[in-house]
Formats: sequence, structure tokens, C-alpha cells
Amino acid sequence: MKRAIGVEAIIDYKLLKAAVGVVAGLLFLALLLRGTEAGAATLAQMVIDHVAGAWGLQAATAIVLTGTTGHVKLAAAGAFADAALSAVEGFALRAGRWWAPWLVVIATGALLPWEVIAAVRKPGWLRIGVLAVNVAVVAYLLVTVVRAHRARTIDKPVRGP
Repeated sequence: MKRAIGVEAIIDYKLLKAAVGVVAGLLFLALLLRGTEAGAATLAQMVIDHVAGAWGLQAATAIVLTGTTGHVKLAAAGAFADAALSAVEGFALRAGRWWAPWLVVIATGALLPWEVIAAVRKPGWLRIGVLAVNVAVVAYLLVTVVRAHRARTIDKPVRGP
């Protein structure tokens, strides 16, 4: 099936995001099985030992404060849920389902307001980059879907009375 390069890029992005989500979820599960607080303390110590600068200490502090069993369970569930949604989006686009672009637009667009708020409150290159990618995905798919809908509407023969 021949697809536009933009749709191919979105499929690749969604499937890669799904794979990363599964790996993150598995790492969180491994942390739960091995002892969450001890694992967080070990990771924080590694950050302090190997990262120079004040942000290394801030990162280690954040790891210790959020490395509780409840937080890690929530993070694992969130990682697996996001991976599942991204996989459905990617495979549905790849299969050419008519509803797939709408799923991606709704699922990605629904979170844009929170991403904008986060980018305004604490701007950073990664946060702004993710926001830019998600805005581009939503805009591109909206334009593609609207064009396809108009083409189908125009191609339909007009029935007479």
C-alpha cells in the first residue's frame, strides 16, 4: 500500500513510541520486583556519582522522592497504557483503517492543552520538541483527513430528483 511520507513517519513514530513505552513499563516492573525504594536510592546514587552539575543533584533528589512503590506502579501502568494506545494507532494507520487518523488526532490532540501549559510553566527543549511534534502530527492528519473527505464527496455522483 502506497502512503504519503508524512503518514509513514507518523506510523514509525507511533510504533517506536509503543516500543519505548513497553521497555519503560518493563523497567518499572523490574524495579517493583527488586525493591522500589532501594532501587531508587541506587539509581539516585549513580546519578550523583556520574553526572556533574547542580541538575544531577536535583535529578537524584527527584528520583528518591518519587521512587515510591505507589508512584512506580502508576508509572508502569501509564507506560503500558500509552504503549498500547500508540501501538493501536500505529498499526491502525499501517492497515489503512478509515478511523485511524481520527483516533490519532483525538488521542494526541486531547493532551495538547496540558502540553502547552507544561511548556509555558517550565519551558525546556525536550518539552517544546515533543509539543511541536504532536502539534505537527495533529495538523498533518487533520489536513490529510479533510482532503480525503472532500475528494470522496466531490467524486460522488450527484443524484437527480
